[in-house]
Amino acid sequence: MLKTGFTLFGQRIWNEQEDFACKLFFPDYLGLQQILYSRSSAAIKAHCRKLGLVRPRHSWTPLERQKLRKLYPTASREEICLTFPNIDWENIQAMARYYGYRRKKKPYKITGVVALDQTRVQCYNENVNMRELDEECRTKRYFQTRGYRSKYPDFKAINRAVKWFGGQMEVRWGSEFQ
Repeated sequence: MLKTGFTLFGQRIWNEQEDFACKLFFPDYLGLQQILYSRSSAAIKAHCRKLGLVRPRHSWTPLERQKLRKLYPTASREEICLTFPNIDWENIQAMARYYGYRRKKKPYKITGVVALDQTRVQCYNENVNMRELDEECRTKRYFQTRGYRSKYPDFKAINRAVKWFGGQMEVRWGSEFQ
C-alpha cells in the first residue's frame, strides 16, 4: 500500500501534507473541504477524529444509563456531573432526552397567602399547571399572571380553585390559630 499510495479498496492514503492541513485548519471544515477538494466531508471529519483533533465520542454503557435513569429526576446538576466526570452537562441532557428521562418539576413558589399556597401545593401534587387551573375555574389569567401579587388576593378565584379540587375553604377562630 505504501508503494502504490492506495488502499485495497482503491482509496488514496492520507499523506503528511493533508495531515498538516487538517491540523492547521481543523475547526473550519468548509475551508478543509476547499483545500482537500479530492476528499469527501465525511472522510475529512473521520480523519480529524483519527488524528485526535476531535474529542472521542463517548458510548454509554448499560450501567451508566441505569445510573442516569435513577439520578436524573431528583439529583442536582452538580451530583450528576460528579457521577459522570468526563461528560459535559449538555451531553448528559441530550442522552436523558434521547431515553425519555425527565427532571422532576420544581414545586410552585410560596406566596404568603395560606389559602393560595395550599391551592398551589394541591396543583403540584395533582400535576395541574396554572393555565389549566385558570381555564377550569374561569378566572381569566389570575393564576398564570401572578395576580396574587397584588395587595389583596382574589379569594373568589381561590375559592373556585379549591372547590374544583373538591376542597372547602373555611375560617376558624380561636386562641390556637392566632
